[in-house]
Amino acid sequence: MKSGKPYDTIVIGIGVVGAAAAYHLARRGQRVLALEQFDLDHSMGSSHGESRIIRYAYKDSIYVDMAKQAFPMWRDLEQRSGKRLLTPSGGLDFGPADSPSLLATRDCLDAAGIAYEWLSASESARRFPQFRLAPDMAAIHQPDAAILNASICVRTLAEMAEISGAMLKTKCPAIKIEPSSDSVYVETPEGGFTAGKVVVSAGPWAGKLLQTLDLNLPLTVTRQEQVFFEPARRTAFLPGTFPVFIHHREPWIYGLPDTGTGLKIAVHNLSHAIDPDDVRPAQDDTSVDTVRAWVKRFLPWGDGPIREKRECLYTMTPDEHFIIDTHPGYSNVVIGSPCSGHGFKFAILTGFLLADLAQGRAPTQERFTVRRFLE
Repeated sequence: MKSGKPYDTIVIGIGVVGAAAAYHLARRGQRVLALEQFDLDHSMGSSHGESRIIRYAYKDSIYVDMAKQAFPMWRDLEQRSGKRLLTPSGGLDFGPADSPSLLATRDCLDAAGIAYEWLSASESARRFPQFRLAPDMAAIHQPDAAILNASICVRTLAEMAEISGAMLKTKCPAIKIEPSSDSVYVETPEGGFTAGKVVVSAGPWAGKLLQTLDLNLPLTVTRQEQVFFEPARRTAFLPGTFPVFIHHREPWIYGLPDTGTGLKIAVHNLSHAIDPDDVRPAQDDTSVDTVRAWVKRFLPWGDGPIREKRECLYTMTPDEHFIIDTHPGYSNVVIGSPCSGHGFKFAILTGFLLADLAQGRAPTQERFTVRRFLE
């Protein structure tokens, strides 16, 4: 094994998941080195911007359970750091009253004992006049949903990891990973580093890194476009007045209040498969046209000039579940990617689970294994 300064764990990628893993490991007294190929809080991946949804309303009980763990972890980080990370907003899930996903979401909330209201279209209109639901629609209002300030979350996790003793290196990509029986060597432009374990949390670049370790996973990197509107009635779309929302119908549309950059609306997983090292701007306005038509139909007060269009990368698995596991051939290589477009809210918990795996403390949850793609 090549020589290098020893660490207990090297974390590759300081997006929200990698920053969370470094934070938890450092707080446990581990000697941590975290590597990032760009600047901290860069806009090339999946963790930047002012807003992400955090919610209990899921149609799958495993994510409801994870949200119950993640909410208090984010609040604990707020207290420890003195930073405001969550902004309460409440959440509205709506669609046809007989929508299977909407009904499954209601059932999961019931099973978890989480308070919500089931609203008819007319009840929703009285409560949230911004929306124009069709008469055959219904909505779930869950008051605990909130907004996470994405960039502040990433920077805070990174800062708190450093305060706890972690070493962070930006503009320092991992070129090669060489695991052996008892350690892992990571080559970078600044030299080589050795640790007992490595956590690969490289987001869109995870697939390429893992291929160098003979693990070819079916990961697809997609370019997602977010549209920010200048609402005709801006005060109706501020946090505290307007909830985060998800429309349960193809194409799935979600949105967040105006936190200062405009009313944020996007199509979930409108896929444009790309190479993360060659991201080019969209060549047409298909997604903008889709979102604009949707806003005119369901949020007419929000229809206004477009302030900005941004791009964000999703790294998708075929089943849209996460990977939180160890490499099948190298137990000292821990994998914490991808998030499949809905992982930010859970990242502080995901980092905790990755820290557990790196320390051999807990087995992988069956849903998130690598094995499901290899059998």
